[in-house]
Amino acid sequence: FEYQPLKSGESTGRLTLQSSDLGLFQYDLLLKATPAVSEKPLYFRTMLGSSQTLSAKFINYTRQKTEYSCKVDNTDFHVDKLVMAAPGSQGGSEVSVEVTYEPIQLGESRAILFISSPLGGDYTIPLFGSSLAPKPQGPIQVRSGSNISIPFKNVFLQPTTFSFQTDPPAFAVKQCEAVRPKKTHQITVSYEAPPGGSKAPVAGRLVVSCPRATGTAQGIYWVYYLKGVASEK
Repeated sequence: FEYQPLKSGESTGRLTLQSSDLGLFQYDLLLKATPAVSEKPLYFRTMLGSSQTLSAKFINYTRQKTEYSCKVDNTDFHVDKLVMAAPGSQGGSEVSVEVTYEPIQLGESRAILFISSPLGGDYTIPLFGSSLAPKPQGPIQVRSGSNISIPFKNVFLQPTTFSFQTDPPAFAVKQCEAVRPKKTHQITVSYEAPPGGSKAPVAGRLVVSCPRATGTAQGIYWVYYLKGVASEK
């Protein structure tokens, strides 16, 4: 016979064997289930200010539709609070949980994803994240006499004042702005072609920075390359 527990702990049972030739045999069973080992870990790698989503997988052995609760012990990682699992087959059915890594500081981070159900049991999945410095983006085109909006998200857990600088002077931007935590701010950049009538594109850049006090030991910069072009007539 096979013993396939869904929860850790001890329990008792009785095995009865009956034969018309040999009679009745009964065995008292002492059943002990140890906590499950961790599932296969997930490894994340993304830039600060970006996010990455991967699927964590586990096996549901219950023969009925089951709801699992999910939580993570690190704010760099995000997961839905509940996931519904279809009834498991004889050997169990695979269930996927989407995990998003959105780091709030540079460097390495670790976490544990806890998945639990009164019927289906408990699972743990190790999570490993690597946060890299932001890479330059662009070039982003701006026409002379107009402006563009560049979405920028405050990934930190507290309101943060960001500084905005553009060069050369043909590009202009508001110098600073306070952004609420986890909110996206639209940075407005304008462009005026230099006098002289040249229609040649002008290369520039927007640099976003924040104070060192924002959860890091070093300054952080986001760079957006710009391309100023003549207006259409």
